[in-house]
Amino acid sequence: MHDSALSPALSPAPSPAQRRWLWLMIGIHLLVPTLATVQRLARDGKINNFLIFRSSYYHLMRGVDLYTAYPAEHFDLYKYSPTWAMLFAPFAALPVPAGLLLWNLLNAASLAIAIGMLLSTREAAWALLIVFFEALGATQNAQSNGLAAALMIGAFIAAERSHLALGGWAVAAGTSIKLFPISAGLFGLLSPHRVRHVLWCLISGAALLALPLLVTPFDTLLMQYRSWGALSAKDALSIGQMWIGGSVETFRGASISHAPIQAVGLAWLLASGWYAARAWHDTTVRRLMLASVLGFATIFNHKGESPTYVIAFAGIGIWWSILPRAGWRNVLVLLAFVVGSLGGTELVPPAYRTAYHQGWQLKAITTTVAWIALQWDVWRSVRRASTARV
Repeated sequence: MHDSALSPALSPAPSPAQRRWLWLMIGIHLLVPTLATVQRLARDGKINNFLIFRSSYYHLMRGVDLYTAYPAEHFDLYKYSPTWAMLFAPFAALPVPAGLLLWNLLNAASLAIAIGMLLSTREAAWALLIVFFEALGATQNAQSNGLAAALMIGAFIAAERSHLALGGWAVAAGTSIKLFPISAGLFGLLSPHRVRHVLWCLISGAALLALPLLVTPFDTLLMQYRSWGALSAKDALSIGQMWIGGSVETFRGASISHAPIQAVGLAWLLASGWYAARAWHDTTVRRLMLASVLGFATIFNHKGESPTYVIAFAGIGIWWSILPRAGWRNVLVLLAFVVGSLGGTELVPPAYRTAYHQGWQLKAITTTVAWIALQWDVWRSVRRASTARV
């Protein structure tokens, strides 16, 4: 099919082979992280991120500062909201092996289910393949990024189906993990029920902000938010992280101001949303905007790390799977998959990963190139859908 036909034809019913392929990909997404978790516990026990999350709940319960160092318990600092410390209670209450396994399964399963609910059988299988190594990497590090990506996709699905309460809770929950998932609120703003969407986001956000009051006094909670704000302000000065600005800093050898770059990215995203609103009736336009938001939430995140890129690669998988095949798009996605994703795994020599993949920020660069190309498809699909409706 020629590349100009941006809107795919109505998909026929999935064949048995396509169904088996999708279930195979879902099974791999669940089985491999499980085996990786068991291996990590048996081999070296390096589960620092999980220990940070787990300890944060008990620190919240005791009323001590969440955002100071606790070297006897773990290295590095807790950098999430007090709400997230509270929400982690079910995993913190379990023995460490059981809590870690269930936590990693939640991240893996939620992303696989979200993609499966969003796309057709064939499209979902391809998207799950493209995001696999990033999902595995996030799980190996016991990170929350798989869940964050699933909540962003869930917010999109809820907006599409006019489930305003669910959408509001998804946006609020994602934002309680990381700030950038708040960008998923854009989908509700583009729906006909934008006022009710905003109200549900505010209600959900207020409820989650206050949730820690179940276990900690109001004054102590205010102290936690002040401490979190101070740490976040300090983190805003970090250099060399895996994002657009970090790539520039790496090659420039000096720090740059982050805010202007992020402002440009946000302005572009809002402009794309404004332009897409005229063709929001079109399924392809909506899914391409979702892919764009997932990419934005990663490559403009000044605290981006390698495990964060499961969010962006979910977007890349959605982008590539829903459009007709085109040579230039195939090359860019293959470049991101092989050089950016596969190139950061243990399947390639450590010397290469250190000198090139990490040293040159190849994941950030290839993902950014793919995201820029995605913008071309977003705007073309809007123009096509707008013209077809006239």
